[in-house]
Amino acid sequence: MAKIINITDKLDSSKPQIQIGETLYSVNNSMNTVLKFEELAVEAKRDSLNSAIEIALGEAATKELNLSEISMPNFQILTIAIFACMMDVEYDEAATRFQKALK
Repeated sequence: MAKIINITDKLDSSKPQIQIGETLYSVNNSMNTVLKFEELAVEAKRDSLNSAIEIALGEAATKELNLSEISMPNFQILTIAIFACMMDVEYDEAATRFQKALK
């Protein structure tokens, strides 16, 4: 008989969240979203960066955050936080990975 490896308890369908003030924003960390997020973020153009945030947080959150009006440093912080949620790592680890990628 074939061996059965049960991974049911290892799988997690919950969505990570980012907190800004009192508001929680769920981050879509599905494989397709993560791959598209990375693809758009690499383009590093305004429209593609906004699209990356929108696919990760959703249209309503994107409008609420008014991305076109936030500073570039804050936009970078938001992007790193989303990446951290997607990869299930702490913010500081994601920030370190981001800095290495820029070099």
